[in-house]
Amino acid sequence: MATHKVNKAITRRSVRGPKKEGFFNRFSMVFESLVIVLITAVLMWSAQFVDVTALVQKLSSGQHSWQLGDVVTIFGIAVFGFVVILIRYSVYLRRKIRQQFVAEEDIKRQAFFDTLTNLPNKELCHNRLEHALSRAARNNTSIAVLYIGIDNFQTVNAQQGQEGGDKLLLQISKRLSSQLRSGDTLARISGVDFIILLEAVYPSDNINLFADKVLSKLTKCYRIAMQEVYITGNVGVAVYPNDGEYGKELIKHANTAMCFAKEQGRNRLAFFSKELHEQMNIKKKIAEQLRGAIKRDEFVLHFQPIISTHSNEIIAVEALLRWHNELLGDLAPAVFIPIAEDIGMITKIGDWVLAQACMQNKTWQQQGYSSIVMTINMSVMQLGIKNYASTVSASLTESGLAPQYLELEFTENTLMKDAKQSIVKLRELSALGVSIALDDFGTGYSSIKHLAKFKLNKLKIDGSFIKNIPLSNGDIIATRSIIALAKQLKLHITAEGVETVKQSEFMTENHVDSMQGYHFSRPVSAEAFEQLLQSPTWQ
Repeated sequence: MATHKVNKAITRRSVRGPKKEGFFNRFSMVFESLVIVLITAVLMWSAQFVDVTALVQKLSSGQHSWQLGDVVTIFGIAVFGFVVILIRYSVYLRRKIRQQFVAEEDIKRQAFFDTLTNLPNKELCHNRLEHALSRAARNNTSIAVLYIGIDNFQTVNAQQGQEGGDKLLLQISKRLSSQLRSGDTLARISGVDFIILLEAVYPSDNINLFADKVLSKLTKCYRIAMQEVYITGNVGVAVYPNDGEYGKELIKHANTAMCFAKEQGRNRLAFFSKELHEQMNIKKKIAEQLRGAIKRDEFVLHFQPIISTHSNEIIAVEALLRWHNELLGDLAPAVFIPIAEDIGMITKIGDWVLAQACMQNKTWQQQGYSSIVMTINMSVMQLGIKNYASTVSASLTESGLAPQYLELEFTENTLMKDAKQSIVKLRELSALGVSIALDDFGTGYSSIKHLAKFKLNKLKIDGSFIKNIPLSNGDIIATRSIIALAKQLKLHITAEGVETVKQSEFMTENHVDSMQGYHFSRPVSAEAFEQLLQSPTWQ
């Protein structure tokens, strides 16, 4: 079954467009009119041999005696008319049969083939997979299901329009088809998802090598409307019979592997396994519980002090989100924050953190504690929200907190996803009077040019540079370089992850403005933080 060859022929036919209507079909009305005129002329010509009026009078009076010529003439006219009617009806009937056949073929194609690429759709893919599984069971062979997911397609649609997106999908289909063996199937099962069915896979066959070739071919440059377009993709693989015995099960497991590959980065390949399945199930459970976490009041903020290197006093505090769920227990932010971003919950959670942190800081001020700055971590999705500055302004107004006591932290990678938009958004936030900090500096890829335009107030040195001080000369040099850069840009410098006395002394000697880390305090509850405000343990 050379499935891919059939699909290529279908695709070529669709590219040429619908079959052109013939000359006679286009002017069928004219030709039928000419036939009718011709019939009328023949009848009129035949009438000159017969006195029609006299014939009618004789017929009505019953006195007519039939002559052979009369009979032949009338019979000839009747036969001629009958033949014309028969021909006309046969032409009509053939046309209707042809139209019905074409309509049935279109219905079949719409039911089993993708309208854009002419590849098998989800229904036909399932059908072919079930037949392939039957053959594999009889012949004791394996089947590999490759689930291919395309990234960045929305960006192409936004830049090139729907027509450009359709052209890209056609090119993708052509490239994937070129990788198939005889008997394999390529199907488009949704907008940007494709499936390849590899039949008769033997132990000697290298599925990994085939999948790598597909991924390599997929991610090469495309040309759409004279422009170069690049996409990324991920491939998940499930193999019969190890990963499932039924078609839907194999496709589900291949999709699970593809989703796992996507979480690991771009252009990745993953094979389904029981361990992977368990990981994905846990993530699904976390996602389910996350959706109701705010209503169930399961989130809580912990606070880690930021200490001045000059006075050794608390000058700021970082609000850190914690989550305790009855079913899942305590989960670290590194576990549930990426999942919250995937399911679109991060903006709601971020708004909750912002409101709670502002109210807590205002409460401490009202209780008579020294005014300190509340620092909050921000996500890339929050930065992308239209008019997010109004959300921050509303939280400040509702809590009564002055803007100079709120600081928003962004990572390098968050800001550099769309540097131009980040510059605009940060200026809007800065106009409110809040402080802007660049978190985890040194781990991303921001340039000095962008640092100067980001309207920053503070730069935080990532803890990965500090944890090996003073043992690592490389980290000492890197940290001093970051400090010098921040001084040149006139930014407040905070060192994260300070855990030892020697690290604290190093920061003081190198004129770092503030520090935070386990050397001073772990993140603690609001009540425990109040105790630190009253009597710091490091003094």
